[in-house]
Amino acid sequence: MKQLMLLCVLIFVSCKSDPQPVENTSDTQEKAYTIKAEDIENLKYTDYVLSPDSSQAILDWQLYQDLQNNIELLKGGNLSFFRVEKGIMEEFISEMKMQQPPVVVTPAIRSRMTVLETNILKLQNLSNLDNIKKQDFLEAIRELLIADANLKLQMNKKFEKEAQQIQLPVKTEQ
Repeated sequence: MKQLMLLCVLIFVSCKSDPQPVENTSDTQEKAYTIKAEDIENLKYTDYVLSPDSSQAILDWQLYQDLQNNIELLKGGNLSFFRVEKGIMEEFISEMKMQQPPVVVTPAIRSRMTVLETNILKLQNLSNLDNIKKQDFLEAIRELLIADANLKLQMNKKFEKEAQQIQLPVKTEQ
C-alpha cells in the first residue's frame, strides 16, 4: 500500500510540470556561424590606402584591382569570392602574380604578396567548411586584412623612398 501511495505521488508530481520550451537550435546555430559586416568592422587592424604614386603604378594591374574590390565586399560581409574551389583560387593568385607590374617587383613586396596569398588560401579553405568556429573565421579575415594592408604599406614605402632625392655628401681628397 505504501508503494502504491508513493507511485501515485510520483506520477502526480511528474504530470504537473509544464513542458519546457524548446529553443530553436537552427537560429542559435546560424547566429554562431554567420559573419556580418558589424563583426568585421569590430576587428582591430590598421588599414592603409594606396598613395597616388602607388595607385598610378598599379593602374593596369587588373587582377589586383579585382582582389581589392572583393576585399571591400568582404568588409561588408560578402564572402562569395572566397567560397570557390581551391583550384580556381590558386589560378587567380598565380595569374595575379604573373601580371604584377615590374615596377612593383621588389623582394619586400614579393614577400608581402606571399603572405597575402597564404592568407587568401587560408580564408578560402575556412569559408568552405561548415563547422568552423566564428571566432576562428573572424581571425582568418583579420589576418587577410592585415596582410592586404601591409602590402599596400610596402608599395607606398617603395614609391615614397623613390620620390626622395637624397644627395650624398661629396668626399674631397685632402
